[in-house]
Amino acid sequence: MNLNFQNIFIVFIILTAVSFAQTKFSCGPDDERNQAVFESNAPLEDIVGVSNKLSADVSIDLSDISNNPNGYVKVELAELKTGIDLRDRHLRSANWLDTDNYPFAEFVLTGISQASSKVLEDGTEVTASASGNLSIHGVTKKITAQIKLTFFKESDKTKSRIAGNLLRVSADFNIKLSDYNISIPSMVAGKVDENIKVSANFVASDFK
Repeated sequence: MNLNFQNIFIVFIILTAVSFAQTKFSCGPDDERNQAVFESNAPLEDIVGVSNKLSADVSIDLSDISNNPNGYVKVELAELKTGIDLRDRHLRSANWLDTDNYPFAEFVLTGISQASSKVLEDGTEVTASASGNLSIHGVTKKITAQIKLTFFKESDKTKSRIAGNLLRVSADFNIKLSDYNISIPSMVAGKVDENIKVSANFVASDFK
């Protein structure tokens, strides 16, 4: 009985230490400087869609970014703009992204590996691979994204953007539309590529 209590106490101490090691950075959809970009390069047409409605919560250990990172990045697909209103309406329709039923693309972070440095130092960019689960159109798939992380301690310069210490994140990865049960209508064959390049860029703060 005492041994079980001792084991539970040790696990509690370890979990508490891990939680204190994490710094939580957040940003909301109201900061339109944050964005996600979806790019299709088809034989007959190149299309770039941008959503400036992005929110994120990322908890990370600044002294070792591979130490149990977690969080999410969520993008409002109904706000995706390609420069042509009619095309945007088609993208939102039930035949494509069906944003009435699936309004968000969401990436849930599960791990960081292959980092150029495990430590985030003020103003120094770190490259790494981020693994997690991407959900689009009601389908969730495991993916790996190439990311860049830069930590900024709060200063007069950073406060001109937002209060608190900051984490700047950029991520790049590719998806296949068919993996998410999204089909390309025959009338736009050659104008939309099956393979889509995706990038996300945002600045989050630890300000509470």
